[in-house]
Amino acid sequence: MSATILITTAISPPANTPALRMTDSNMRSITTKAAIYFWVGQGQKNLVICDATGSSVLNPEELATLRKLGVNIEQLSYQQDGAQLAQRGKGYAEGQLIKFAVENSQALRQSEYFFKCTGKLFCRNFAAIADLIARNNIGTMFWRLHEGTLVDRNLVDARFFYTSCGDFQRLILPAYDQASETRILEYQLSVGLESLSRGTSFRPQLSGFSGALGVQCQESYLGELEVAYPCWYSVRQGK
Repeated sequence: MSATILITTAISPPANTPALRMTDSNMRSITTKAAIYFWVGQGQKNLVICDATGSSVLNPEELATLRKLGVNIEQLSYQQDGAQLAQRGKGYAEGQLIKFAVENSQALRQSEYFFKCTGKLFCRNFAAIADLIARNNIGTMFWRLHEGTLVDRNLVDARFFYTSCGDFQRLILPAYDQASETRILEYQLSVGLESLSRGTSFRPQLSGFSGALGVQCQESYLGELEVAYPCWYSVRQGK
């Protein structure tokens, strides 16, 4: 499956960003680049990197190197509203960033469907996830949030998902728009995705760093849940 991956970043967040422990722009840049290189090392050829703080993650030399490897890579820079970020929180701000990418990325206009992944993460079993989506003609897919050793209620994991540009505007962006630091995004998404089917699939195995916590993400093994993990999904129309 030739997939387009939208990588959302915030290399230079303002000092008033709520609930953010990794604040140093150098560390945020290094951990984001590390994830990008892992995506490329896994063989991914279509990347869109969109930064919310007016920054460019990769310099011209790095871009040239990746393009020599056959990677189709697009960088977008967006300056988020600092006052809205402080008032509404990171979930709302990320929704505005994805909206900007969907409306301005040439690659996303051409591909229509895309994976979204938070910048400092990558999916270790991406090939299996992408193959599952292709074989079953999936149009949109989200997985339940997992933290620690438990599957956390019915909250949706917003770090990594698959959708169409149309479903993002219709189903997902309204949930982002409702999010705040008290009305968490993961719950708003669970409400917004009620029209989707419920099922199980492979669990996305995410690695990398958490900007909110400022630490490396824990890599857990959940036994049978690894291949039967709760998810929300829809099938592409006309399939």
